[in-house]
Amino acid sequence: MTSELTPAHLGSAAGPGGLHPGLAVPASKVPGAITDMHGLEAMAAHARSQGFYLRAADLYHEAAREAFSVEERLHLTMREAHCRLQVDDREAAEQIAQDVATQARTEECYAELADALGLLVEMHMMRDEYAEASEKLAEAMWVLLRVPDDPAYYQVIHNMAVTYQRCDFPLPAIELYDRALHLAPDEAERAITHANMASALHMAMNYEGDPEAASRHLHDGIYAATAALDTHHGREVVTEATALAHRSVMLNAIGHHDAALHDALRCRELAERHELQECEVVAMVGEAVARWHLERDPGVLQLIFDAAAMGKGLGIGTYLKSSARVSIDILWESGRYDEAREVMNRQFEGVSLALRREREARWEHVRLGVSLRNTAAIGETDPLTNLPNRRFLHTWLPSVLEQCAPVCVALLDLDGFKAVNDDLSYEHGDALLQELAGVLQRICRRGDAVVRLGGDEFLIVLRETSPGDARNMLDRVRTLIGNRPWQGLPPEVQVTASIGVAVGSGADDTQRVLAAAGEALHEAKRAGRDRIVFR
Repeated sequence: MTSELTPAHLGSAAGPGGLHPGLAVPASKVPGAITDMHGLEAMAAHARSQGFYLRAADLYHEAAREAFSVEERLHLTMREAHCRLQVDDREAAEQIAQDVATQARTEECYAELADALGLLVEMHMMRDEYAEASEKLAEAMWVLLRVPDDPAYYQVIHNMAVTYQRCDFPLPAIELYDRALHLAPDEAERAITHANMASALHMAMNYEGDPEAASRHLHDGIYAATAALDTHHGREVVTEATALAHRSVMLNAIGHHDAALHDALRCRELAERHELQECEVVAMVGEAVARWHLERDPGVLQLIFDAAAMGKGLGIGTYLKSSARVSIDILWESGRYDEAREVMNRQFEGVSLALRREREARWEHVRLGVSLRNTAAIGETDPLTNLPNRRFLHTWLPSVLEQCAPVCVALLDLDGFKAVNDDLSYEHGDALLQELAGVLQRICRRGDAVVRLGGDEFLIVLRETSPGDARNMLDRVRTLIGNRPWQGLPPEVQVTASIGVAVGSGADDTQRVLAAAGEALHEAKRAGRDRIVFR
């Protein structure tokens, strides 16, 4: 089951329309409503957990308007997008995701970019646009490698696992669910992750050609579903229904038909009450298989046919595999041999093998996309400091000058660096440059850039910054460098920096502003070093 369960990304578990789409009311229209960002976000999360997806979307929209930072605003906007996707407002969700992706790339908000790309991948998959989906997924994978393992990014990592699963890549999804489990902030989120992991393991079991590997997926899936159900504090309805549905099918696979029937009936009760269509389809399969083995009732064939019809519309045919054996048995015992052979032909290993090879080919396409992006990144990265290099600068700076004026470009050069290399060693010089790169990166704001031009020359690009603000910031940099005890250097070795600054705007201003910053740096050196000069 690939229903999205987090407050960030709900998928389509509740089906079109969610629970009560007509009850969406903007927070501003609710008497006595909380209007600060955190209060609105909490209200939105609660509305989402109760199935009021349109109300949640409106509340997330209101919260985004109150956000204090770009990251918070993009994060909350994506929560809105996922809620709108939940009620099948695909056009609005896709437009929001495209807008977020564009800004997140500019602002280097990797977590929010990964989240937006994941939703866009799902849009392409819904339209059977596999090449476009693979291209977006490759970028999303590359971006996700830059998202740290921090609880703050739990939702993004969990969401991407759901996206992998919706693209029929269960094994990479399982790896990400495992990563998300270690970051989950509370028991409720761990239960959500365990439930979705159980659905991914069910999918992996059905796709696996090796019986031993399939058996491992089966038992791991039962464990994950049970772990989700053993958490009673704050467990959501979708969590419980997902875990019950998939556990019912997997319990049948190990012959525990009584327990499987109990899980299936409980899940169908929840699914029908809360319109959880995917859960209901999987539970119908679990019920049919259990009843056949317990009661030998041929009437369950209609239940299987109903599940197949519903599952086809939802695109979850892989979860119907366990019903094929029962269908064949019933049809054969009823003398309906042609129909039984048709079911058998659909299950023929050659078809499964072809589908498996198709998925493997698509996954290799995604991996190739990630590899190409890594190669491009290496070509634009200084190997000593891992900072961007000249190549990156000349492709990136014109767009920044065009879109983020005024832009202050500061050329920084260490005073006396040659003496460090000559009197101590090149190893000391390299270590100093690496430490300086880290210092400069920590000082700069998100969206600004530090570039190593070569030797001990660094370029600092400050977007939307006035000369006065740039002087204050760069003076702090200069003072910090002069007062810092550098690791590995003797205390008597003092390092200072000269800085030349130019202000530019417009893409065609690139060469002029770089030349002006260079001239200002030379003037700072001639004037006695350890100073800042503007041109």
